[in-house]
Amino acid sequence: MTLPSLWIATTRGPVEIVSITEEDPEIRSVLCLSDSFQELPISPLYDAFVRRPTGLIEQITGHSSYRVDLSGPITQGQSWQLGLAVTHLFHAEAQLNSFSLPNALVWTTGKVTPRGIVQPVGKIVEKWKMTIAELANKTTKLDQIIVIAHATNIAEVQKLEPMGSSQPKIIYLPASSLNDIATYFELSVGNTLRAPAKRSPRVFKGYIVAGLLGLIGIATAMKLASDFVMPLSRLDTEGRYRELFMELRLMRQEGNWLDVNGAFFFQKNLENRADRLRKNMHVEIRSLQGKNTTCASHKATITTSTLPEWVHAACQLQLTLGNRSDRPIGIWIALVSHGTTGSPTVILRNHAALPPGQTVTLPKFIMEKSNTIKTVIAIASIMPDSELLSWFNTLINDVHPADHMISRIEKSGSGFLFAQATGTQK
Repeated sequence: MTLPSLWIATTRGPVEIVSITEEDPEIRSVLCLSDSFQELPISPLYDAFVRRPTGLIEQITGHSSYRVDLSGPITQGQSWQLGLAVTHLFHAEAQLNSFSLPNALVWTTGKVTPRGIVQPVGKIVEKWKMTIAELANKTTKLDQIIVIAHATNIAEVQKLEPMGSSQPKIIYLPASSLNDIATYFELSVGNTLRAPAKRSPRVFKGYIVAGLLGLIGIATAMKLASDFVMPLSRLDTEGRYRELFMELRLMRQEGNWLDVNGAFFFQKNLENRADRLRKNMHVEIRSLQGKNTTCASHKATITTSTLPEWVHAACQLQLTLGNRSDRPIGIWIALVSHGTTGSPTVILRNHAALPPGQTVTLPKFIMEKSNTIKTVIAIASIMPDSELLSWFNTLINDVHPADHMISRIEKSGSGFLFAQATGTQK
């Protein structure tokens, strides 16, 4: 499926929509740099823009999760909303009917409300100047440029049009709502947003009288809670655990009664999450029977701090990881051999991103014949693991992990599994 070329105007130059992919509804929506693993910082805002109850894209298309690849970064603002809304309209239409705009470029800028109303944005002069410069470098011949924006922004672009007099024909589409866009392109989607039904003044007044005091109380409680919960949740969501720990410590030491208790319950929530992740992380080790060896077939689920003694044999082993939770998790796992001297030997080190209920079997490996200490270390998380990875690497090198390292992982809300087969060191 090929969509029309679509540019989102920014002050650093237009950003092109490279591709759009529907993802599993259990996964949150993301914006990424094209053909990379780099997620853009505004992805949480995009997910809220898509998914119910905050977003409107799911209401239009019936789908709640997407990955959109962009040609360049968008780091702030809201003027990307109109371009992505148009992209979703085109994508949904192409799924149902034949739809194309040959040799056309769609240029967009604007904010979109939850009701699909298009609102104007600023810095049009800078955005259009950068667009003209980019068009000068474009090798593909265009028949037309379709400018989609609020009428106020359209008027600003029209004043600047002489700057791009050598460019293809420009068609202006002033849009007050997404319905205007759907009507212009004769789309079968996009007309699902409707204004809420009006209530009679008498009924409306009754609701106000009945709920005013309750709303005031709820709003006050939510304001007090959000003042400390939202910053903490943001640090947790972004995997910035060191900053999170410092903030919790400061709240406990210097905060008021609400801060102290809020920090206590937030930390308890992280520790409960860590316990759930540890229980939902399934790790199984298997010894494979060999045709020409004395190796026997064994299997054990690692739930305690002890590994089975048969891991010391020079046999072929295999690990299986499973996710028993109801949400995606990532698991870092390593099997390490610790001798009496020198650096530890990493026999296996792997990472798996597992959707709910999924298992993965890791590649087979041969265990060396020795009685050195064998250690399995695994960390499970639902958050970014940039800091977890450094902790994981530290734990691998230590035959007896420090208590403060284990506590740090568990306080971050990550599941931790540690098991050893001691053996007799030579």
